Amino acid sequence: MIEYLVTAFFVAQPVQPATATASTGTRATNTAAVSPKGGETEITSKRMTILRDQSTLMFKEDVRAKRDSMDLRCDELTAHYAQFGGKYTATRGECVGNVRAVDGERTAQGERADFDVPGRLLVVTGNPEAQDPAAHLKGSELRLMLGSQNFEVKDATVTFKSAPLDAKSASQNNPVVITSKRVSGTRAQAVFSGDVTVKHRTMDLRCDKLTAYYNGSREVTRADCVGNVRAVDGDRRAKGERARLNVPTGMLVVTGNPEAEDPMIHFRGTQVRMALGGKSFEGDDATVVFKTAPLKEQEQRRKDKTGGTKQP
Repeated sequence: MIEYLVTAFFVAQPVQPATATASTGTRATNTAAVSPKGGETEITSKRMTILRDQSTLMFKEDVRAKRDSMDLRCDELTAHYAQFGGKYTATRGECVGNVRAVDGERTAQGERADFDVPGRLLVVTGNPEAQDPAAHLKGSELRLMLGSQNFEVKDATVTFKSAPLDAKSASQNNPVVITSKRVSGTRAQAVFSGDVTVKHRTMDLRCDKLTAYYNGSREVTRADCVGNVRAVDGDRRAKGERARLNVPTGMLVVTGNPEAEDPMIHFRGTQVRMALGGKSFEGDDATVVFKTAPLKEQEQRRKDKTGGTKQP
C-alpha cells in the first residue's frame, strides 16, 4: 500500500510550483492532496510539508492514502526519497499513530508502520493485529509482502476457524488458537516455529514447528507437528517426535518413538492415536504397562475390605 503512496509523492513532486514555501519547511496548505496525472493514487491530509534539504515529505492529521482496493490511514506519514538518473524515487515510508490498512480481504492495524520500497515489505508494530477470512493475528511485529498473500508475525497468536467436525452432535464452533515465536504463511498454509502451542477443544499441543493447512473455505483442516511433541487432553498425555491432527475428525496421531499414559496405563508403540475429548488410546506394536497403586494405598484398600483384621 505505502509503495503506491510514496510513488505518488515523487510522480507529483517535481511539478510543484516554484513559489511554494515547502523548501523552508513551512505549511504548504491547510488541506493537502497529491494525485499524479493519469494515476489512481490519492493522498489527503490536513497539512503537508516538503523538506527538500532532508529529502522528505510530511503529511499530518487525518492522513489517508488510496489506490484501487487499498486504503491506508494514520496520524502522520513521512516519505523519504532519493534521486536516481534524474528521477525522484521513494526509498522508505513511515506511518505513525492509529495505523489502519486495508488491502482487499486483508486488514492490519497498529501504532507504527515502516515500508521498505525496494523490498516491497510493510512492517507494522505497536501492538499490531491483522485479519483475513482465515485468521486473526496478534504479535509484536507484523510483516506483509505486497503483491502476495504471504505474511510473517513475531511472537504470534493466531486464531483460525476450524473445519466442521465429522460428528454431527459435536459443537461446530471450535477455533484453533496457535501461539509461537514466528509464523509465516500463504493462502493455503501457515508455518509456525519456536515454542509452538496449539489449543483446540480439550487439547493442548506443543512442539518445535507446526504447519497448518486450510481448505477452500479458509478453515484449518490439518496440523502437522515436528519436534518434541507433547499433547495433553484431559487426564491423557502423549509425546513423540511427530504428530498429525485431523481437525474434522478430532484425531491426533503421534509417531516417532511415541509414548502415552493415563491414570491406569503407560503405553509405547510405533503409533499412538487419541480422539480429542475421548478416554482411550489406540496404537500399533503396543507395549502396555499397567500402573499399580502404591503399597500404602494397597494396604489401606485391603484393610477397608477386611474391616482392619488380618487375614491368615
